[in-house]
Amino acid sequence: MQLESDTLAIPGEESRQSVQILNTGSVVDRFELDVLGEAGAWIRVEPADVNVYPDQTAEVELVFRPPRDSQLPAGPVTFGLRVMSHEDIEGSVVEEASVSVGPFTEFGVKLVPTTRRSRGAGRFSAVVDNRGNAPLKAHLYASDPDAKVTFAFKHEEVEVAHGKGVVVPLKVKPKTRLWRGADGSLPFQVLVVDEEQDEEQTADGALIQAAVVSDGLARFTLAVVAAVAALLALWFFVLQPSVESEAKKQVAVATGQDPDALGAAGGKGGAGKGGAAAGGANGGGANGGGAATGGAGGTGAAAAGGSDGSRYPALGGTGGDSAGANGGSGGADSQLNAVDFRIQTDVKASGDFVVTRFKVPKDSTYYISDILFENAAGDTGVVRLQRGDSVLMQISLDTYRDRDDHFVEPIEFGPGEDVILSVRCQAPGGQTTTTSGSCTPGAFFSGRAVTKAS
Repeated sequence: MQLESDTLAIPGEESRQSVQILNTGSVVDRFELDVLGEAGAWIRVEPADVNVYPDQTAEVELVFRPPRDSQLPAGPVTFGLRVMSHEDIEGSVVEEASVSVGPFTEFGVKLVPTTRRSRGAGRFSAVVDNRGNAPLKAHLYASDPDAKVTFAFKHEEVEVAHGKGVVVPLKVKPKTRLWRGADGSLPFQVLVVDEEQDEEQTADGALIQAAVVSDGLARFTLAVVAAVAALLALWFFVLQPSVESEAKKQVAVATGQDPDALGAAGGKGGAGKGGAAAGGANGGGANGGGAATGGAGGTGAAAAGGSDGSRYPALGGTGGDSAGANGGSGGADSQLNAVDFRIQTDVKASGDFVVTRFKVPKDSTYYISDILFENAAGDTGVVRLQRGDSVLMQISLDTYRDRDDHFVEPIEFGPGEDVILSVRCQAPGGQTTTTSGSCTPGAFFSGRAVTKAS
């Protein structure tokens, strides 16, 4: 038996190679031929059996038709050609040979989510899937038709193994703020280019820009201001003069003095002690100004104590004492900052959970409000989100490729605690049974960090 030189087999196409079968026996013999090894699924022999006279040869053909599948990598594949003799069983042979599987390129990109609403920057994830049988080296670009946003990829160049996928975080930020009015749509497009093969794929997305001050909030604020103005006018022009007049009459009756003279003296004394603005409505006591200033201090403490809305804890603030000048102090012992991080796993197929950790800094507390679970390769198994040994979430990998979770009440991870992804890999992506390879699910976390000031 003699095989020709290596043949290049193009996935999805058919190619052939001739094989010579020599009968070294002394009688006419019948030979049966078949292919051994994993390549036997896409290599066949034509014809599968031949009759050969003594000292004569017969020619058969190996027909190669490799599937267009990312699980069959490009490169040489070894196989065995078995020739079984009907007349001389011990004379049967297996000849090893190889065939080169050619590369093919196929990839895609999608945005997760495709649309996000935000008053400022919006965070997206570009998921690049390599469905070819060779490594993909690609460059990521982004553009918008009206040039109203800026883009920032975490990685502008990626290399993706065959049959795998990667997730690249993308930050989209409007160039100008929308202070008031209806939401505006800012469409954009992400472009992934395989520069070696000169191929490209695109994905469309949009950032819905929300106004800093919504129409509803503006109307509510105006209504509150109008109500406060009406109450102040009622007090100063109706209620306050009536109260003062009645007080003067009562004092005059008690002391036997002229009410007009008493009012003039009281006004002078009030001005001498600090004036009506600082001392109160009647301009009376030395402590009046302190009380008013103390109230303002209380307001200052409330302003310092606020932070980021209802979902995050307020920073410290203890002002508002009677001295007034000290009101609102003492509220700068902590800092509230945006935080994001990613946990990527690489777990061999087995029946055990394998953990991958991210440790929160010892001077910070993380409040996680958004988690993007990633399973771009389509692995099967189970992933758990844990706080130390406590299991917070458990998800089956075969139920998603990407999963974007948002929490009304953020998940809290204290100083020095571990954020853990625990993975039990049943079968890596594209495999129906556990054979080889790894499961590579990951997760992207974002939220706020409360950090003690140094």
